[in-house]
Amino acid sequence: MTKFLFLLLVVQITFAQEVSLEMSLQNIVVKGIYNPVEVIIEDTKCTDVIIKSDDAKLIQSEINPCSYNLITNTDHRELTISFFKKKQKDTVFVTKRTYRVIDFPDPIPTLAGIEEGEVSEEKFKKYFSIGKFGAYSEYACIDFNITSYTMMVVRDTTSIGISKNVGNRASEETKKLIALVKSGDQVYITNLECKVLDQVRRLDEIRFDIK
Repeated sequence: MTKFLFLLLVVQITFAQEVSLEMSLQNIVVKGIYNPVEVIIEDTKCTDVIIKSDDAKLIQSEINPCSYNLITNTDHRELTISFFKKKQKDTVFVTKRTYRVIDFPDPIPTLAGIEEGEVSEEKFKKYFSIGKFGAYSEYACIDFNITSYTMMVVRDTTSIGISKNVGNRASEETKKLIALVKSGDQVYITNLECKVLDQVRRLDEIRFDIK
């Protein structure tokens, strides 16, 4: 009698699922601030999605379970995020992705919303005197404190005055210099320092053309 042995092979086939992580900057994480991200795994409810990273804190929104705030202070230039999904009583690994980490870019100095270039004599005198000189960033809604700067006013090709200032509010010396400004002058802001997160940074020189 011949015996036949039938071997039953059970093959588990896993189809790759589309994973999407939407962020403000494509595949880039900005260090030191909250990076809003939106996570989607194909055919998976947001409540069944889990994301993890050894080098970042991920805070899930209480309103929208697909949304997270990601913050990292890693010294590495890359950040790996692992994606999982809940399946019955198990947690199943789906994939992992690597993202580039950059330092927070220097903010942009502004005078009442004007970055540099032409500004009227009236607006320049009004806003500079009351401390409307500040900085902004397109990456985060953060208050940046101007810690110091030097103002130089040039008429034709001759400097008519230089004033060093601590903070963004004009000192008495700076106010006197502002009062001398008139149409046709160029005002240079140099040695500009600004507190960014926990660092004081030297920003680029800017120039206002008074009209």
